[in-house]
Amino acid sequence: MKRRICSLLLTVAVVFSLGMPLLSARSEAAESVYFTAVNEQLCPLNDETMPFWSGGNLYVPSTVFSSYDLDVSYVRDTSAQTAILYTSQRVLEFDLVGGGANNKTGTYYSASAVSRNGYIYFPLAFVCNYFRLSYSVVDTAWVPMVRVRDSSSGLSDRQFLDAASSLMSSRYRAYLQSKQPTVPPTPDPDTNNANTNTDVPGNETQPPENGDEETENRTEAQVLLGIRAGDDNVVSDMLDTLDQYQYKATFFFDPASLEGREDLLRRIVASGHRIGLVQPSDGDTAALEEGNDQLRRCTGTVTRLVLSSTAKSAQEAGYAVYQPDFSAESVASSSSSRANRILSRIEGSTGTIGVLLGGDSVSAAALRIVCSTLAEQEGSVRAVNETACT
Repeated sequence: MKRRICSLLLTVAVVFSLGMPLLSARSEAAESVYFTAVNEQLCPLNDETMPFWSGGNLYVPSTVFSSYDLDVSYVRDTSAQTAILYTSQRVLEFDLVGGGANNKTGTYYSASAVSRNGYIYFPLAFVCNYFRLSYSVVDTAWVPMVRVRDSSSGLSDRQFLDAASSLMSSRYRAYLQSKQPTVPPTPDPDTNNANTNTDVPGNETQPPENGDEETENRTEAQVLLGIRAGDDNVVSDMLDTLDQYQYKATFFFDPASLEGREDLLRRIVASGHRIGLVQPSDGDTAALEEGNDQLRRCTGTVTRLVLSSTAKSAQEAGYAVYQPDFSAESVASSSSSRANRILSRIEGSTGTIGVLLGGDSVSAAALRIVCSTLAEQEGSVRAVNETACT
């Protein structure tokens, strides 16, 4: 019996020791790498804004409040060395030098904000309790996720994870790849004796003339992108492209087409994109209300963004009507021609330009070309919002 027990214990010890590297690696990742989400939006995954634990408190960066809609605003007063979070009714002022916080009415708290990587980080539990927010730390298939929510959030953590799993996977892979050391290419021995004289006409190693001047004078494109949602497969293809480049868009749906598309709608919201509605040609606003009811049930969100050929009735009903600067829905018949037309209009614009794409496969292919080109030019593509509408 003793021999059998000793053998069993030895087996358990061996198995446990073999599993330790995996457990240790998972534990280390859990302590250092986190996804961050705000309501139904997944935040970028990078070291500069990574949540972290210190002194038993979980800290999140100011970008959680400055870049996402939690109804909590953020401002930093560099002259007074303070960081302030506030709503229309409550204020928290953090002393960045002496520590602690106050509510501007004589009440002081021991909770402190900290500076790290050029950002201000706030103690999450304290801030959520003060502003009546909620948060959770949820395990995922990759690393834990810190999610901050307000009363407008409609998806549970499990529903959010289901909707955002594809985006989480791609962002985590990209994050890991960014950690890989860059290995310089091995010189080709056949090119060791190649002609390196840049004065020789046709030498491919010669830099383009005025290259520095062109780079210096190049302006970054600013695009507000609306997409008329079509077939689910096409929309998913477009989402894959946008997520790859971390660009955002607003997808406009016919209210009558929302039924049965719950997974797609949740993915759009969870990926940080926006949803709008297409008003029927007869100007019916009741259909818009029904569409919002469907969105509320499915995603916990509603929208004021509308595509409409009869803008007046939608505006009178309180909707914001998107009228793009350039509609590329039916421009050209090939993806390359459509992409070139779009890029030409973007390059010819001064400032921000609103673009509307159709929901067909040609537009999906054109979108890949446009996003690739804009990424090389360090341009930005953002979702249409109410301020861009009439």
